[in-house]
Formats: sequence, structure tokens, C-alpha cells
Amino acid sequence: MYRSSVGQYRLGKLLVSAAAAAALVAVCAPAHAAINNGFANAGSWTLNGDSASTSNGVPVISGGDLTLTTASNSEASSAWYGTPQDVADSWTATFTWQWSGTTNPADGFMFVAQNQGLSALGASGGYKGYQLTGTTGITPSFGVGVENFGNGNANNVSVGLNGIIVTGGNNVAGSTLDVNTDSNPINFTVSYNAPANELYVTGVDSTNSADSFSYVYTGSNGNLAPSFNSATQAGGNTAYVGFTGGTGGLNEEQDFTNFNFTSGATMPANYQSPAYLSTTRTPIALTSGSFNQDVVVENSAPLTSGGAIPTSVAMPAGQNSNALYESGLTIGGTLQSGGLPTSHQFVSQGDPNTTFQFQKYTNTNNVLRLTSATSGAANPTSSTGTMTLATPTTYSTLAILAFSGNGNPTGTGTVTLNFADGKSVTTDFYAPDWFTNVVNGVTPDGNYYGTALSQFGRIYLAQSTVNGLPTFPDMYETALNLSHLGINSTGGYVNASGYGALDSLTFNMPSNTGETDIFAVSGSAVATPEPSSVALLLGGVIAGAAFLRCRAGRADA
Repeated sequence: MYRSSVGQYRLGKLLVSAAAAAALVAVCAPAHAAINNGFANAGSWTLNGDSASTSNGVPVISGGDLTLTTASNSEASSAWYGTPQDVADSWTATFTWQWSGTTNPADGFMFVAQNQGLSALGASGGYKGYQLTGTTGITPSFGVGVENFGNGNANNVSVGLNGIIVTGGNNVAGSTLDVNTDSNPINFTVSYNAPANELYVTGVDSTNSADSFSYVYTGSNGNLAPSFNSATQAGGNTAYVGFTGGTGGLNEEQDFTNFNFTSGATMPANYQSPAYLSTTRTPIALTSGSFNQDVVVENSAPLTSGGAIPTSVAMPAGQNSNALYESGLTIGGTLQSGGLPTSHQFVSQGDPNTTFQFQKYTNTNNVLRLTSATSGAANPTSSTGTMTLATPTTYSTLAILAFSGNGNPTGTGTVTLNFADGKSVTTDFYAPDWFTNVVNGVTPDGNYYGTALSQFGRIYLAQSTVNGLPTFPDMYETALNLSHLGINSTGGYVNASGYGALDSLTFNMPSNTGETDIFAVSGSAVATPEPSSVALLLGGVIAGAAFLRCRAGRADA
């Protein structure tokens, strides 16, 4: 997605089709067990169905095809490969999934690794054969799959831990694949990156690779720091792998082909967890012209219950005429819960390595507001805006703090990094609706995102009333992987592509969004080595090479 004014750098979306994964397996010889015959040998699999699904003859394996559910209601099925597989090292599973038999499909499937045993099976419907009604299902285990109940959630990813589906309605940022309406065969890749403790799932329409999604799971909700461990979650270094699925009041036939599982293989290069996530990011000083609107009510504002907020306190903020407010705010003498930190600074809730800094709440402008022409929000009404650094600086990593109003739960905009030498690179950033409560993941360009600040409330400008608590709203962090974008060398110094110091960032808001607010940018500054140090280093390398060559040429070496 990203574009460069120098050499037109391009990075494909963070997607790996089943064919590409198969090619990877062929190149990287696995060190451990593998399943490479799919469903060709039905005797290698143990199939389980409840009373309803058994009467319908599923699950069944025939001709290299696993039919997990049929177009009948209230089915629950599971299929397990009989030999436990190594899940302690990095591993990759690939398969093709297709639903049929209805125009309103339900409810989906889970790919699961577990140590409960070959008879493991959960309940029907939205539990998808993994969870049991009102209690835990298959345990110990983990699973990942799709929820394609025909309710308009086009690209939901489900993650299950110990028999409970913990993320059952997880819209994927930047997804172009609608699993509710796309009945073509979908190629899935599920991969675990052991060094990074990350679980990935991608889905690609086999007939149109432009229809795809990519999702990463690293652990707790909103946490960018990797924390998912495959073996620990599965209950051992080896586990049974297979599929569960279910139908409910609606149904679908679900067929699986081309199943392969390889453990001990090298992860695809664009799946490697970048080291930048463990790098400390601190607030970047921006010029006052980087901000164009006041959307925060300071706690010193004299507000009365039911009275409108003076425009001198906060300009009309759009987003249904709601603004933010500082912690410690009183309305009519009553202290309000929630609010933004009085220190103006906070550590990202999902990323302990990033600290963000708000502008002063008493400032005339404390946010960069982007608005669509039809949003009805207050001026300015430009969908693009620029933040300028007070001092051009070289950075190894960057993080952006933003959200959108009147937006959508998968909103990604673009940000162009403008360098002091005139070069630029464009990538994406995550800015969903502020009432989304998203989990963490990666954007199509491979930038990590998560919740940075949550459940701080908002204030209605016309009547000075606080709302949204205790659940909303949220702000979101996007941690830009500059090395992934070809800007940084692996050593962290901006030099590999000839880029100079960062001068400014130009933002374009996500589509189908009313307003997008960018609050802050943080980064990890790097010092370019002094010329004398570089010369000394190069001299040492040359001298060392010469010494080794001389030693190699001596008879007594």
C-alpha cells in the first residue's frame, strides 16, 4: 500500500495465500512433524458430531474433502488429526474453506490445537463446536476461525482460548473480504511465530486475491506487546490439530480441502515481529500550526448542569456535538468521573514502550481535525492535514494517537512521512470510530495497532452532560514499522534508503468517516554516528580483513 517518491517502494499487503505458504514450506525444510496429505487418508482423522449432525451424516471425509457441517440447523462437528503435532516451535497451517447451500450462512468454523483428546466437541450455533453453552468447551486449547453469521459483520475473526470464544466479532482493519457474501473458496493461512509469540490468520479469495484480510493475535485485548504462547495455551509442546464448526437457526455447508500443517518452519519474512515494538517511544514536539481545533474542555471551566459550554472553552467538536474533557472536571459543583489525564501525558495501555503527550487543554487548538465535506462538523472541513516537527529529527520508530467519529470499526487512513531532504513515504494508520473497543492487530501495511487509552468518557457541548462511561470512548495507537517500509536499516539508523531527518507527517482520513482526530505523535530518536566514528569503524573493518587475509596466506597460520 505504501508509496515512495523515490523508487516507488511498494509493500504488498500482509497476506500469504495458501499457495505461497505451500511454496514456503517446500523451501524451508521442516524440522518436525508435518501433515502434507490433507484429507486424502480419512483413516488418519477422528470425526465427531452431535445427535443432529450425526443424523445428517457429518462430519464426513470423502475424496480429499472434509464436510464439517451441512445446510441444516443446529449442527456441531469436530475433526482431529490422529497424530499430535509440534506446536512449541513456529508452525504454519494452510487450508481452503468454502461455504454453500444458503444465502444467509451461519455460523462458521475454528481451526484448533488442543489436548483434551480426539473426542473433543463443543456446542452448535455461534459456539461453532468449540465452546459449550454457558461454560467452557474444549480445554486446554486455542483456536482461530471466522464468524460468518449473516449479520453484516463482513470480516469477523474469532479467537478461542480454553473452550471460550474470546473475540467472537472481531472486524479486521483494512479487510476487503466479506465472508458472509463471498462463497468462493477461501485460502487460509494460520501461522504461529514462536520468537515473537504471535498468532496470524489470513484469508484470500482463491479467485480474486484483492479480496483478503490479515489479522494478528498477540494476547490480551488492545495489547501490542506479544504475549500469546502456542504450547502453553494448547497444554503441551504437542497437540491435536483440526477443525470445529457449527450451525444454528441459520446454516451452511462447510467444506475443507488442501490441508497442510508444518512445524519448525521459518516464518514468512513479512510476518516477523519487528524489534521496534520493544523500542521506547517518547513524545515528539510539534509546531502550534500542527493543530487546528480545540476538542478538550479543561477542568477549570465553570460549567453548570444543563448549560451549554462556552465556545471559549471548546469549539464545536462535531461527532454528535460531543467533546472530550479533563479529569477533575466539575459540573454544577459535582465531580465527574473519567476524563483525560491532568498531566497531559500517559503510557499507552496496550504498549508499555510508548508514552503520548496531549497538547495543553487550554490551548486554542489541541488536535489535528480532519473532516469530510458532508460530515456537518465545524470548520475546518479538509480531509487532509499536516503535523510539522518543531525540530527535524531522525527516528527509528513512530507511533500515532488517533480516533474517528461517525466512523467505522475498521477505519484506516494514510500518513505520508515527509523528510527534510524532500523525499517521502506513504503508509497507513488506524483510526476507527471512538466507540469501537477494538482488539490489537496489524494494518494492511504491517503496522501494529491497539487501544492506547480507553473508557475516559465524553461531554455533550449543548448541555454540559458527561456520557459514554463506563465503556467508551477509546483512542488508538498505530506503531509504524519504519524498517518494514524500507526507511531504516536493521541497525536502526536512517540510511538504508537515503532518507534524511523526518520533517512532517501528512494525514488523510479513513473513508466513510465523519471526522478523524490526530492527537499526538511519539517516536524513538536515533543519533547518526559522527563521521570520525564511522571512519574509525570502517578503518577497523578494513584492517581486520587485511589481517585475516594475511593470516590465511601464512604457512604457520
